[in-house]
Amino acid sequence: MDGKAPCIAEAARRLLRTEGLTLRVPRLFTERAEVLALSINDGIAKLILEPTIEHWMQWVVEIEGPEGILARFGGEEPEMDVCWIPDDENWLEKTWARFTRQADDLIAAGYPGCVGCGGPGSEGPWDEVASRARAGANAGGT
Repeated sequence: MDGKAPCIAEAARRLLRTEGLTLRVPRLFTERAEVLALSINDGIAKLILEPTIEHWMQWVVEIEGPEGILARFGGEEPEMDVCWIPDDENWLEKTWARFTRQADDLIAAGYPGCVGCGGPGSEGPWDEVASRARAGANAGGT
């Protein structure tokens, strides 16, 4: 497991347990984001609406909830309450693929309506400081 794996899992968990989301993705990722949104709608009955998908020209992925940004892949370092995966355009496509697989796996397992299926680190509070330290120590790819 590399330094990004725990943060990718946390971003997927945040995506799946928050209602009223906007998922901003580069245009290249739009189709897969729409498929993911439909999977969320079909797989998580408690959510009334799947995420809204927006595409933008930046090479960044953002998950934004009603209270603000929940996760960011690439781009500028956000505030410490944002789950951040430092990435650049050389690796973002691979990170996006890992993220969507993680989200699909969690949906198939019944997350968030299951006990223990969220994977390692899902039961306690998220430690963003430790996550950024791990990702920084393993910088250079996914």
